[in-house]
This record gives sequence, structure tokens and C-alpha cells, in this order.
Amino acid sequence: MRQHKDTFYLKLLVAVIATMVAVAASCCLGSSGVTMRDVISYITGHRDELSASTVTIIGKIRIPRTITAALCGGALASVGCVMQGVFKNPMADPSVLGISSGSALGAAIAIVSGLNIVIIGQGFTGSYIGAVIGAAVTWMLVFTIARGSGEYDTSSTLLAGIAISSIMSALITVLMTLHMESMERVYLWMLGTFSGSTVTKTYVLFFVVAVCFPLLVWVSPRIDVLKLGREAAASLGVSQSRTLGLVLCLSSVLLAFCVANSGIIGFVGLIIPHIVTFFRVYKARQKLIICFFTGAVFMVVCDCVAKTVVAPGEMAIGAVTSLIGAPYFLWLLISTRITSRRRGIRV
Repeated sequence: MRQHKDTFYLKLLVAVIATMVAVAASCCLGSSGVTMRDVISYITGHRDELSASTVTIIGKIRIPRTITAALCGGALASVGCVMQGVFKNPMADPSVLGISSGSALGAAIAIVSGLNIVIIGQGFTGSYIGAVIGAAVTWMLVFTIARGSGEYDTSSTLLAGIAISSIMSALITVLMTLHMESMERVYLWMLGTFSGSTVTKTYVLFFVVAVCFPLLVWVSPRIDVLKLGREAAASLGVSQSRTLGLVLCLSSVLLAFCVANSGIIGFVGLIIPHIVTFFRVYKARQKLIICFFTGAVFMVVCDCVAKTVVAPGEMAIGAVTSLIGAPYFLWLLISTRITSRRRGIRV
């Protein structure tokens, strides 16, 4: 038992260090030349040594963007981890709740209606507010339908999420068809980007993650118990309905603010839990923590690719995560099947 704990802490240390390295490197990369020395001088308070433009680039563009990318990556990976755990399905990802589609619809409505302007504070545009409201409405619909029988269960929640997601996606298509002049803006937002990150929005996202993620970590051991079945979990004092409701509620809040900050980004919540499992981390709490930092590293690296490959332009972050995540997932799927066949032959 002691050895397993030591191994987990070692893996966690590696993940934390990798996250710090990725964040530091991302702050230096972009269309404008900023060195690691400049970043260190800014962080340590020696800003008098830097030019005004360098201070602005680091403080108002690079750091908020990088921190937002890390927080979104960690949150999406964490949501994917708990989704696969509660639904007992390795193919589950954050999109199964329909929250992403609901957020996208809210943002699309704000864009096509001309409300995509600064409303509250720095960077809180109509698309941001619309995305949060859309996610909240979707969450209420899914959970109202899922609790039609008086309590939550995985099957009804999953089916409700898939149905609502399909409806929201269809409505987005209708909106884009009826407002062709706004189609490009809606489409680009849906592909995902961190270019709209601001200090204020980063603080808000940090607060949401700082509240919801520890609560997910606290409740995560119950996910292991739920895998035993409803009756077995009840005999151990774990209510499937309450646990499922709490886990999905926290996941929905995290997902709503991630989508509001970056748009829809795929594959992060799907592949990161598989990568962590590959490194032999199985317990729900330990896996969730490692998933957060691994997802943060993955997203920051993808954002580095997005903002440097076609600089001074920028690629959609959703396209980058798909190009990196999809081939890896296919390789993981094929290698797993080959391994399973070999074990079957040996038996």
C-alpha cells in the first residue's frame, strides 16, 4: 500500500513539473518575441527592466491565455474522467451531457442577434454570457428529464443528454442557415480559441475550477463504489442518485465555463483518462488528480502549436486537439485490441 502511494506521488510530481514547464514555455511562444528571462522578470516583479509593450504582451495576453488553456485542459480532462467512471463507458466524454452543445447554442444566439459586445467587465462579451446561460438551460433540461422517475440514474441521464445535444446542434445549424452573414463567426467560435482570454475571465475561470475541482476530488471515491452496482453501493452507504447528481452538477459547471472561455474543444476529455490509465493509475481520486495536470499539459502544448505554426495567424485549438488526439486514440484502440487478442490466444 505504501509503495502504491509513493508511486502515485512520484507520478503526480512529474505531472506538476511538466505542467509548470509547459506553462513557462507557452508564455514565451507566439508571434512576438518574448524570452524566458522576460517572463521571469515579469513574474518576480522586476518589470522596470522590461519595455511597456513586453509588459503588456506578457501580463495581458500570454499569461491569461496560457493559464486559461491549462485550466480548461485540466477541467475537460477531469470531466471526461468522471464521465467515464459514472457511466462505466470508456468512450464517454464531456459532450454526453449536451452542455457543450447548449453553450454553443447560447453563444450562437448572442452572435447572430448582435449581442456579442462587451457587457460586464473586461472581455465579458455576449457570446461568453450566452454560452453560460445556454449551458445552464441545457443542464436544467437534462436533469429535469433524467429525474422524471424521482431519482437520477445513468441510463436516463445519458439518453437525455444525447437527445438534448442533438436538438441543440440542430438549432445551431438552423441559426447558421438563417443568418449566413454570421455563419463564419459562429463556426470559428465553435472550433475553439484562447485568443479572447483576459485577466478578468481567467480569474473567474480559476475561481470556478478552484471550487468545483476539489469537490470532485472529494466525491470521486464514491465513483469506485458505484461501479459495484446500485444495491452494493447502497449497502455501503453510497446513494447512486445523490452521487450522480452531485458529480454531474459539478461537471456541468466546469464544462459550461470552459466552453464559454474557449468554445468547443474535442478529444481532451476522451483521451486523457486513457493516457492516465496507460500509466497504471486506476483509483478514481488518484486518476482524477493526474488527469487534471495531464490535461493541462496537453492543452497548453496544443495551444502552443495553434499560435506558432501559422504565426502571426492562429489555428483553431479544436482542430489541433483533434489532429493530435484522434490518431493517438486510434493507436490506443488498435494496440488494446491487439493486446486483448494475444492474451486470448495465450489462454
